[in-house]
Amino acid sequence: MVHIKRIELTNFKSFGGTTAIPVLPGFTVVSGPNGSGKSNILDALLFCLGLSTSKGMRAERLPDLVNNAQNKRGTIETSVTATFALEGVEDQWFAGDEDENEEEDAADELSEVEVEEVEEIEIPETQQNNEKLKIENRKSKIENRKSSEWSVTRKLRVTRQGTYTSTYYINGEPCTLTQLHEQLNRLRIYPEGYNVVLQGDVTSIISMNSKERREIIDELAGVAQFDRKITLARQKLDEVKDVEERSHIVEKELISQRDRLASDRTKAEKYQKLRAEFQEKSQWEIVLKFRQLQKQEWKLREQIEAGDRNSTELTEQLQTANTQIQAATAELDALNARVKALGESELLALQSTMATQEAERRQLQNRQQELETTAGQLAANIAQTEQEMRQFRQTLEQIELEISYVKSQIGTLQEQRNEAGQVLDRNREVANAIASTAEVWV
Repeated sequence: MVHIKRIELTNFKSFGGTTAIPVLPGFTVVSGPNGSGKSNILDALLFCLGLSTSKGMRAERLPDLVNNAQNKRGTIETSVTATFALEGVEDQWFAGDEDENEEEDAADELSEVEVEEVEEIEIPETQQNNEKLKIENRKSKIENRKSSEWSVTRKLRVTRQGTYTSTYYINGEPCTLTQLHEQLNRLRIYPEGYNVVLQGDVTSIISMNSKERREIIDELAGVAQFDRKITLARQKLDEVKDVEERSHIVEKELISQRDRLASDRTKAEKYQKLRAEFQEKSQWEIVLKFRQLQKQEWKLREQIEAGDRNSTELTEQLQTANTQIQAATAELDALNARVKALGESELLALQSTMATQEAERRQLQNRQQELETTAGQLAANIAQTEQEMRQFRQTLEQIELEISYVKSQIGTLQEQRNEAGQVLDRNREVANAIASTAEVWV
């Protein structure tokens, strides 16, 4: 049978200093005049058991529970310790505690495995805080030593500014309010229940209906605890379902982003491929134009060389014709001189010879005119050919400038291609990161 063995109050409400109140097994009566602090003992017990509100302890705020006689110039503190006698229940209680410790160890191992599975998500500060919380929780595990007594302590520290902190201890070891309530629930001690009957509770119980009385019986029998656990489990199930739905939504969004990035990557690759083919064909087109212009230049140079050779030949022919004319003229003069010296017969012969030579001379003159006309045409052709050569040279210079510009454009395009490759690699890394994140969400 579990019962309270003693209560120790330190600077609590009307109790200044430290006061130890023994509680005997069976039935204990505390009597005294009004305002002597009888109800404060029950308030201290509720305070020690972790009552959620200060209204149940007849105080507006928790700092109002501290004894007013203390020096308020610094930090003030109050504490209440309740010692329970564990007679006849300790073996069963400790066995349940060992099972819970095993479950907590298994849960810790499972949480460590889950943390290892999501190591790729970088949240260093949260992980460090989680590790600190794990270490603190492991340190705050309550080692329930097998003894006939079990004590619960609550300390309230109020600063000069009016802020306060509340600390719980089990057998002198610090613990959380949740851990304290778990231990109290095993002993079927509920701060919010009817373990402690305050003023007016008997009257309210008598005036209750059957349903409300049934709730009190369920609370005392421990059935209400299981109902609360079922409600909490359902709430957790709803929360898990909400998280699952949000996860599905995030997964769909990530899948759509992945598909969109994949299509963008395909378009980018296709664009790069077409752009490379276009650049390659443009370069080949420039090379073919350059080769065609080179062939035209070679043909013009051959035509110029052929015109020079024809001009040289015509000049030689003209010089030969001039030499022949000069020789014929000298011969004619010589013949005229012989005519004067010879007679008429010889004159006629000479005249016929002269007519013949005159005809030859005219033919030679006509030939000379033809040669001069041909030489003029050749000179015009040479001038035209030189002009065309100058035009082709200018075109060739323009082509060389275009080739140099194209070479510079090729370098720029190569840099753009490298930048596009880097962007594509980053997009691939982002797509892989999104895919891995999606897999982690799944």
